[in-house]
This record gives sequence, structure tokens and C-alpha cells, in this order.
Amino acid sequence: MGNILDKESYFLEKVSLTQKTDIKILLVDDREDNLMSIEAILENENYIFRKASSGKEALKILLKELDFSLILMDVEMPGLNGFETATMIYERDKLRHIPIIFITAHDSNIENVYRGYKMGAVDYISKPIDKELLKARVSVFIELYNKNIQLKAQEQKLILINNELEQKVRERTDQLTKKNLELESKNLELERINNDLDNFIYTASHDLKAPMANLEALVNVLNTKLTGKLKDKEQTLFNMIGMSIDKFNDTIRDLTRITMVQKELEDHKEPINFQEMVADIKIDIAHLVKESGVTFFEYYDVEHIVYAKKNLRSILHNLITNAIKYRSPERKAEVKIQTYRRHQATVLSVSDNGLGLSEEHQAKMFTMFKRFHSHVEGSGIGLYIIKRIVENNGGKIEMESEKDKGTTFKVVFGLQMPSDKNIQSEQHKQ
Repeated sequence: MGNILDKESYFLEKVSLTQKTDIKILLVDDREDNLMSIEAILENENYIFRKASSGKEALKILLKELDFSLILMDVEMPGLNGFETATMIYERDKLRHIPIIFITAHDSNIENVYRGYKMGAVDYISKPIDKELLKARVSVFIELYNKNIQLKAQEQKLILINNELEQKVRERTDQLTKKNLELESKNLELERINNDLDNFIYTASHDLKAPMANLEALVNVLNTKLTGKLKDKEQTLFNMIGMSIDKFNDTIRDLTRITMVQKELEDHKEPINFQEMVADIKIDIAHLVKESGVTFFEYYDVEHIVYAKKNLRSILHNLITNAIKYRSPERKAEVKIQTYRRHQATVLSVSDNGLGLSEEHQAKMFTMFKRFHSHVEGSGIGLYIIKRIVENNGGKIEMESEKDKGTTFKVVFGLQMPSDKNIQSEQHKQ
């Protein structure tokens, strides 16, 4: 903005100088005594006078000098009269801004007055000239001239400021365009890297399946041949090999599942009943439900959602089993499942009263292979997978947790039309 302020100061200075400069007035009359008389009346006002004894001479002066503030011109002159001279003056665009006051002895002639105004005159003064009236009329038009100069200066200032702002807007637009192009390039690069990573994981997990299957088969053959022949310590080590193979296979399946999340984005979507799917999942994990003695509390303000069934099942299964697995030994396990609307989106909330997490651990909760409770079986990949599922479908997942009090996961699904008449606000459910 420095340039704008500099230009503004320049124009304010210019206006100030214009107001201090002596005003130029052109006096036009064929009689020398009339010219001297007018000059004598106005001489104390510090005006600069140029005098012409005819319309023709006035035109010659105006061809060379354009900076007159006012013209005082007699109407009755030989050759070109005042009206004719005024007409020729106003034919030039550069002279049309100069006001003309006609001096006439024929103020009673309405036709002449009308003709004078038609030629562009701004006022009439009748002979004999009233000194105070002449001073007052001239003063008014000089003041108007100064105001006009100020307005033009302000207009030029605003034009320059506007041009400066437009230039800055263009520069900022160019910068934003450049940044957008850079971001697009970065996004394409990240997308390529993600695709390469997915392809690598998929290829690696696929290539590991065959040797792991062979290893598992060999261990099973050895187990058959060595049954009853191993000591307890050796049998324990042998069992540990089998458990390691099972964990390795689980990890391979999880890695394959990660790469399939993006590919399943276009999976068939259908209306799904939340309560029915939760009931089905509870049957699948019946042993875990029985072992934990967990109590469920379910509230479904939104009963249905249109979603890929396999993906929604993955989300619910992971959140519910985690809520049970990470229960606190200090209290009876409770899991609350509810759905409601937040603005135009459907929200699934799964809360527990389990172990909870510290703020430090919460920030890393959705990181691949990240686990914070080693006493619970798991690969540390489940939350990472459901986060990708949710975000790939235009939603987001939120988490609130407090150590030793419990955790709440909220899945905000992509915008969908309400499917239930009984919709309550999120605030009501808190």
C-alpha cells in the first residue's frame, strides 16, 4: 500500500498548489476603458488578467493558453460578437470547462439572454457594472473552479488507487493460481505414491502367501509326525511356531484388506438397518460378549443408511469389538451405540467405559500398526482401515477419550437425505 499512499500525497499536494496559484481570467471587450474598469474592480483579488479587444483576438489567445478559470466577455463587439465567440470557444473540447460570464447592456432582451445561455454562458452581468455584484459573481465561479479541480484530482487519485488495487489483485490471483497448480501437482504426486504403496503392499502380501502356506503345511506335517514324541518344552516351542504363523497370516490378510479399501470404493450400496447389522455382529462375537459380560445400550434415531454393506460391517465390527476388548477391569463393561443426525449428515457413535487413552496417544490412534495396550490381541491396523473406508466415502471419524474413563468414536458419514421422521439433534443426545 506504500505506492498508493505516495500517490495520494502527491495529488493532495497538487490540489493544494492549485488552490494557491493565481487565477487567470480572460477579459474580452472592444473598448479599452471597459477592460481597464473591470480589471480595476478585481485587481485586489490577486487574479491574473489577459485582455482581448475582439472575439478573434480572444480565440487566438485561447489557442495557446488553456488554463483560464473564467472568461468575462462583452456581448456587443464588432466582427465576432460575444455569442459567436462563445460558440467557437465551446467547439473545442479542451475549452468547454471554462465558464463564460456575458457583460451586456441589453439585460431586458429575453431573447438575447436565452441565446446566451444556449451558447454556454453561465451568467449575465448588466452595464453599468455593479462592483460588488461583479466581485461576488466572479468569486463564486472561481470557487466552483477550485472545487472542480479538487474533484478531478480526487478522481485521478481514485483511478490510480483502483489501478493499484487491481494490479495487486492480479498479482495475488497469479500467486494463488501458481499455488493451486503446485498443490495439484503435489496431490497428483501423493496419489501416485499412495497407488505405488498400495500396489507394493498388495504385491508383497500376495507374494508372501505362497511361502507362508508352504511353511504352514510343513509345520502341520511335522506336528503329525512328532505328536507324542516331543517333550513338554519342545511341544511348547512347536506350538509357538504355529501361533507365529497364524499371526503372520493375519497380518498378510490385513495388508491385503488395506489395498482393497480404495478398490472397493465403488462397491454396491444398499439401504442397511443399523440395529439389524449390530445384532448380526453380536452373534458373530458371542464368545467375546459372554466372556466380558458387557451390557449394550442402543439408540437409533436414524434407522437406515445407504452404504456398502461390507464396509459398514467392517466399521461396526471394529468399533464394537474394540469397545469390549479394551474394557476396564475396575468396572462392568458398558457399550453405548447410537445414531442421529448432525445437520444433514448421519452420525454413528460407539462409546465405552473402558481404559481410555491419554491425549498423547490419541493423536496417533489411527496410525497403521500402532497399539497402546499390549495385553489385548490385535494387529493395530483395524482403526487405520476403517478411517480409510470412511474418508474414501466422503465422511470422517472423530474420537474423544479420557484415560481410565472411556472412549467415544463418532463416524460422520457423507451427506445423505434423512431416512427417518424421528430425527433428534446431536445436542439432545449428549
